[in-house]
Amino acid sequence: MQDDKAIIEEVLQGNKEAYAHIIDNYHEKIVFIIRKKLGNPQNVQDIAQEIFIKAYYHLPEYKASFEFGGWLYRIAANHCLDVLRKWKRTPTITGEDYVLVDTRTPETAYLEKEQQSFIRHQLMTIEEKYRIVLELRYLRFLSYEEISQRLSVPVTTVRARLSRGKNKLLEAVEKIRKRGDFH
Repeated sequence: MQDDKAIIEEVLQGNKEAYAHIIDNYHEKIVFIIRKKLGNPQNVQDIAQEIFIKAYYHLPEYKASFEFGGWLYRIAANHCLDVLRKWKRTPTITGEDYVLVDTRTPETAYLEKEQQSFIRHQLMTIEEKYRIVLELRYLRFLSYEEISQRLSVPVTTVRARLSRGKNKLLEAVEKIRKRGDFH
């Protein structure tokens, strides 16, 4: 069995096939690290391959004064941390986790339409400067900056008008609710 440093020197000299010896020598240990850090993932062999590829491309950075195994294990541990971060960002969904069902019935669709009609009607009862800002924000989904540019007013004015407009809309809806007349 060749010394790791000699094999690395061969690889760095251009003998890419020599890297197979590194893989053979460390594969089981890398798989052990993966299982220790990540549990027992289905793709353990893929992760091991990614680690060996990463190490291969970073071989020129390896300093012969350090033990190669330790250097490789550090790459493996860091790669496992990257995989964990990726798993946290990417929710895993299996067929058991969700069922595609359209919960909208004709009744709920009708009620939504009635509700939207009611809100639009109530919007017409508030002052135009507030109504316009509310419509641009909540019906056209414009950002504060886009509304500011469109109306030629500062963003702070947009925020203030949105806040006051929502309050005025709520007041109008409350008056109707207290009267019991929703049409």
